[in-house]
Amino acid sequence: MGKNKIALVAASWDGELLEACIRGIKSRLEGTGTDLHVFICFPSFGMESPENFANYNIFSLPDYKEYDGIILSINVVQGYDMIKRYHPELLSCDVPKVSLDLEMEGIPSVVPDGYDAEYRLVEHLIVKHGCRTLNYVGGSESHPDNIIRKKAFTDALKAHGIPVEEERIREYSFLDSDGRQAYADFKKLGLSNADAVVCANDAMALGYCQAAEEDNLYPPEDFIIVGYDNDENAKGFTPMITTVDKNVAKMGYLGCEVLLRLIQKEKVSDVLKYEQELVWRGSCGCFAPEELVKMDNRQLHRQIYYRVKEEAAYYDRLNGVRQNLALSDTEGLFKFYLIDTMNKFDIFGFCMCINQSIHYGTQPAEFKWETGYDEEQYVFCGMRNGQQAESQIIHRYEMVPEYLRQDDEQTHVYLFVALQKMGASLGYLCLVDANDILFRRMLLYIVGTLNNAYSNLRNLENLRKMNKRLDSVYVKDAMTGMYNRFGYMRDGYAMFEKSKAYGKPLMVMFMDMDHLKKINDIYGHSQGDNALLLFSGVLKKCAGEEMIAVRYGGDEFLIIGAVEGAQDAEAFKDTLEAELESVNSREQLPYRIEASIGYVLTDSKSKKELDDYVAEADDLMYAVKKKNKRNRKYYTEEDTMSD
Repeated sequence: MGKNKIALVAASWDGELLEACIRGIKSRLEGTGTDLHVFICFPSFGMESPENFANYNIFSLPDYKEYDGIILSINVVQGYDMIKRYHPELLSCDVPKVSLDLEMEGIPSVVPDGYDAEYRLVEHLIVKHGCRTLNYVGGSESHPDNIIRKKAFTDALKAHGIPVEEERIREYSFLDSDGRQAYADFKKLGLSNADAVVCANDAMALGYCQAAEEDNLYPPEDFIIVGYDNDENAKGFTPMITTVDKNVAKMGYLGCEVLLRLIQKEKVSDVLKYEQELVWRGSCGCFAPEELVKMDNRQLHRQIYYRVKEEAAYYDRLNGVRQNLALSDTEGLFKFYLIDTMNKFDIFGFCMCINQSIHYGTQPAEFKWETGYDEEQYVFCGMRNGQQAESQIIHRYEMVPEYLRQDDEQTHVYLFVALQKMGASLGYLCLVDANDILFRRMLLYIVGTLNNAYSNLRNLENLRKMNKRLDSVYVKDAMTGMYNRFGYMRDGYAMFEKSKAYGKPLMVMFMDMDHLKKINDIYGHSQGDNALLLFSGVLKKCAGEEMIAVRYGGDEFLIIGAVEGAQDAEAFKDTLEAELESVNSREQLPYRIEASIGYVLTDSKSKKELDDYVAEADDLMYAVKKKNKRNRKYYTEEDTMSD
């Protein structure tokens, strides 16, 4: 693209946090005429996980040298390690870079002051609420966020004269299930009666509350609990979870500000820290204003009704996407439902690009530990302003087709997400100006659905191709391409039954190619094969798509097709003989291409089977053949051709 552009390389589970980061960056870019390309990885746990490898593969799509700058937002478990192992070119390329929420060696970083926020939060529990026994539920032991938050927790305890009890510190993996496990572990150790539980994120705090509720223990009456991140679930819980708001939009804005200064060759600090906001809510006893508002039963029921209705609409929408795409068994239907899905969002356009080796391949996708994408990408499906666009092929580094490029002075956001199945890279999805699709992990669910649905469609298409090839081998004569006996039994019988049902006659024409043995004996088998191909070509031409042409035996042939009556059948026979004569005249061979022909018409009221009519036509053909032998012309005046 001709415009200035910067890349945001992001690994995140939380669509809302990512949307906030993008919003902050975009607000700083407004008025600069610079576009933002966001390469999104939805990571899973495990360095050796095939799915994780393929998800991170989206970072190998762009040519980073074409960008004015790069913003890195990969503060997830194993994210930095994955980048260093599989995408070192991203870190080493000579393009200005800034890291968000994670300090990286040699790269300026913008990070929230996690130590200060956690320290103030723990100090609040000690001073304001008089807590003396505090449990810590941490994330991954080696994760930088967890290291900082655990240190702030222990330092706050020491500063207020509270002994640090190592058994009251547990570390997991930032999941809600870890919160449930932490409660079980503390209970087993006899340590679940703490005054307060400090969790390294909101997900674990909610999991802890869920487990405690099974023992009829609730915050803040039975214990105080706090989290971190201020995610949507923390706001919707009862009581709401006291937490720390990173203000991700501000982080994105500041990160972009630092990057723009780097692009202008200005000096910047190695690390820029900003203060986070503590959000006081009911889980620690400091109720937020909205929690203090008393509701009558009618208000409460209305609120519950609207919340349930909103949830139902969301999941109906989600299930509709899954069901429609999953049931799409043709490319046309798949594209229809994908366009319909995308039109439900506020989006300028999108394209679904597939590796050519996958789209045109005939084998199931197999996982390979290889980064990168095919040089040529097949734009399988695309849309601009609600209208479907034509499929086309683009070069990998073009990334999007021409119809999605916006060259005005505004800042536009392009989202790129990997498409993969069981670790095999399928391609990628690009969405333009579609930030609302990030809310509530909708994009994650859509991509997951696309991964499964497209893989199933591709395998189904490959199966159809394979069946078609097998069918051709099974029902077609290898030399002539005409139906063989199996094809006759399959499609000939079906045509016969259909004609009986409609009360219409069929022409059953039996042909024996004359003097083929003599041609082989005198001129060789290559000329015999040539004669067969010329003869079968005439039969196929005359039969067209409406009739069935069969190589019934070595030199025996059969044509079955609908006619109005005997006059049509006779006309067809005349046409066939005229075509044979035309071939003889055109080819000027030392032998003639001729046949003995007999035909019958079926009677829909008769109890005869198709094989009975074939036998009758064969008898008539044989009678014609005997007659032709008596009247047969010579090949040469010395040599009479006879069968």
